[in-house]
Amino acid sequence: WGKAIEVPGLAALNSGTALLVSVSCASAGNCLAGGSYQDRRDGGQAFVASERNGRWGKAIEVPGMATLTAGVFGFNQVYSVSCASAGNCTAGGQYTDGSMNTQAFVASQRNGRWRTAIEVPGTATLNAGGLAQVSSVSCASAGNCTAGGSYRGGSRNTQAFVVSQRHGRWRKAIKAAVPATLI
Repeated sequence: WGKAIEVPGLAALNSGTALLVSVSCASAGNCLAGGSYQDRRDGGQAFVASERNGRWGKAIEVPGMATLTAGVFGFNQVYSVSCASAGNCTAGGQYTDGSMNTQAFVASQRNGRWRTAIEVPGTATLNAGGLAQVSSVSCASAGNCTAGGSYRGGSRNTQAFVVSQRHGRWRKAIKAAVPATLI
């Protein structure tokens, strides 16, 4: 084990509590970390930080979160990250939208460049109860990932969903089927 360091750049973003929740490494010295930090308004903001060739870059707010949240004070967090290869990673978590509902998001990094975070396609319809999140992400290769999470349906019961990315495009989330023997 090397000496622990503060995530570079996180102190400049954070005004209270910061949490690193997930780390994934595609190879030695090529990793991604994600979590949340407390902004100056006491809201939670989702961040990612990339390590490339053994050197950590500065933590950044997940690109596109300001658009998804519509400037609403809330709690945004990365819950899971996965890297298929150096510079090709995906992060997933939750954000608070303009109606103060919690929505699920994913954001992908391609060749070291972050694309804008998006609401998980299809979850707006599933998430009638306003409480959704991505809790796990796994990538087999660049642009080919699967994410899973939960949402609150119209009956106010929490349900599971899965969603896949193929060749860089996210498909529509579907309700995860639970065998009747488990209910």
